[in-house]
Amino acid sequence: MTKNITFSLPAEAVEGASEAILLGDFNNWNPKKAPKLEKQADGTYKAVAQLEEGKTYHYRFLLDNGKWVNDYHAQNYEYVPGLYVDNCVITIPQAAEENKKAQNTASETTNTKVVKADDSATDKSSEKGESPKTKAPKKAKTEKAEAPKAKKAKPVNAKVVGDNTEKPVKKAASKEKK
Repeated sequence: MTKNITFSLPAEAVEGASEAILLGDFNNWNPKKAPKLEKQADGTYKAVAQLEEGKTYHYRFLLDNGKWVNDYHAQNYEYVPGLYVDNCVITIPQAAEENKKAQNTASETTNTKVVKADDSATDKSSEKGESPKTKAPKKAKTEKAEAPKAKKAKPVNAKVVGDNTEKPVKKAASKEKK
């Protein structure tokens, strides 16, 4: 869908030129297809261009004296390498109806699951005119799996010599006097 967008150039930007045209992405920067800005009573120049909604365009004004001028009130500016200039940038918003359609389409494609709350506990009390009472949720029974008990390790004081295992000999505590 296209939208009529009004572009304006203040009188001081014209600097002695008598005519100005609007060039940009929307007319392939072709002066033959460019809308001419009309001089207003207050000295400003204005032109209307039909631009497609939801798109971003680069544009500038070209005066009849060969000078390029930027829009003083552009939404944004973007540097153009190689040409060493800043282009004016405008993004045309989508109409509200199209935004709603896009949102509805997006919500239809999203899988949402609505879960109804269980209000069986409150239904009986509301029939009697009483205020609903909330029951505390029952705790789920959990079975605790006991870990197997570890056997207590017995100290091994055996001395391994070759294929034979010798049992340690207890040494009697002897006190020697020196």
